[in-house]
Formats: sequence, C-alpha cells, structure tokens
Amino acid sequence: MTLNLEIIELLKKEGCNIVGFADLRIFPEDVRKGSDVGIIMGIPYTPKAVQDKIKDVKIPHGSLERYNEAVSSFLKEKGYKRNKTYSKMTITYKMLAALAGIGWVGRCALLTTKDLGPALRFTALLTNAPLECGTPITKSLCPPDCSACADICPANAVKTGLWERGVHRDEFFDVNACKKGRSQCHGLCISICPYTQKGFGYV
Repeated sequence: MTLNLEIIELLKKEGCNIVGFADLRIFPEDVRKGSDVGIIMGIPYTPKAVQDKIKDVKIPHGSLERYNEAVSSFLKEKGYKRNKTYSKMTITYKMLAALAGIGWVGRCALLTTKDLGPALRFTALLTNAPLECGTPITKSLCPPDCSACADICPANAVKTGLWERGVHRDEFFDVNACKKGRSQCHGLCISICPYTQKGFGYV
C-alpha cells in the first residue's frame, strides 16, 4: 500500500472522506519551510446548517483537530516532518485544495467543490513525505452565467469575473463589504450555491 493510500485509509477510519495532496514546490523555500506536500482534509457542514442558511455552522465536534492529529502522528511514526499552516502564512487552505484538485475558488471567494459547493471546512498539514500529488485546478469551474451568490449577497460583495491562478481576490470579490455585511447574510452564498443544493439534495 502506498503512503497516500495509508493516509487516506487512516482518515476514512476517522470519518474523513475529503482529502487531497498538493505539490508545494511551486512556492519558494522560505514560504513552504522545508515541506514539499500539503495534505488538505475537509468535512462538510451539517445538513441542518445548510438548510438553516449556515446560521448553525457546527460540524462534528473536534473532527478537524482529530484528523490533523491522526495524520501528524502517522507521519511522525514514519519519520517525516509535519507542520501546521497558520493564518500568517501565505499558503492558505484554499490554495492547497485547488493545488490538490479538490476544488476551486468560487465567485464568493470560498473554496468550492462540485460535490458540496462551498459548504466545507478544512484543516491541513505540510510535510516532506514523498507523496503523490493531485492535478491542480487553476481556474474557476463556476458556470459563467451563474449569479446565485451575487444576487443573494446583501453586501454586494460578489463582483463580476471569475477566479483563476494569478488573479487577486480583490478583482472578483470585495472582502471588506463581506465583513461589514456578514451579520446580515449568515452564509447565504453557501446555501444558495447550486453545487451545495445538489450535493445536499434539496433542489
């Protein structure tokens, strides 16, 4: 069994079915801090959270921490380095997920997947383990004519245009408007996404 499969099977036992491997070697050494691969792990929001328009954003308690700890222990036993990602680092969960081929940055600037839309939370570890990496997604797969999140956003944070690698978030999303209007929306952009609605079966 390959190292990738061992990690995937380990996470399945912990209840995690969303996992990807991102090649970090596109980043400078001082950014990735000796790591070659990012392991990105995700968990969906609860169906109730989605149906309640994300007013209740709870996920199974401690799940992300448990996934992270399980993989960290595994890598330690194998003799590999493992580093957590932090907010001050330039390598974000969204970057890792796109590099791993899990999803893309949607119009509402959230990591979006075909299976569950943006209704996901993530954690990640960086490592020097020799893992096979996924095929990166380098541009948005949101339908160009879909404006569901833009139409429902009370803060008008969603601009025109779509993400692709190299395009700064500010070109298609107003993060300051989003922050100011967050108390009004409670994640409407997440629950209205057609991919979310299809994935959770309420269309």
